[in-house]
Amino acid sequence: MNSKHLTWVVIFLLCLDIPAFAETHVTPSQDVTSTRLLNRAEVAGLVVGQTVTMNGRAFYDGFASAWAELDEAGRFNVSILERPTARLGSQMFIDYGNKRMVQIALPTNRSQIPDISAGIAAQVYEGILKYQVAQVLGEPDLARDEL
Repeated sequence: MNSKHLTWVVIFLLCLDIPAFAETHVTPSQDVTSTRLLNRAEVAGLVVGQTVTMNGRAFYDGFASAWAELDEAGRFNVSILERPTARLGSQMFIDYGNKRMVQIALPTNRSQIPDISAGIAAQVYEGILKYQVAQVLGEPDLARDEL
């Protein structure tokens, strides 16, 4: 019993000394920095889905296929979030950056979801284009997040 406690004390003391061996500052090489910049440039046109239910997955599939036709150049990244509730069904949120573009409650009938998701994809695409135009033209009284 005593040797077991001694072993744990030794392990604990060794864990305390590990940060002393770590380097305080690591500078990335030029190759690592250029690779990170290239990776950022390659990631565009994503539709990220966080769905939980079958209806949410059906909505995501329909939205993603309609989105691929609308945003052929892959300029915009969109995220789809699902919040399933027992009382209201599944609520879907479509976000572009920090801006919530659409919030919709899905019907329980799964056969209607592909048509709804295609319509929502067109609506979100138009909303993003309007948002981009508003940012370019901009109003001097409003900041970017206040549009």
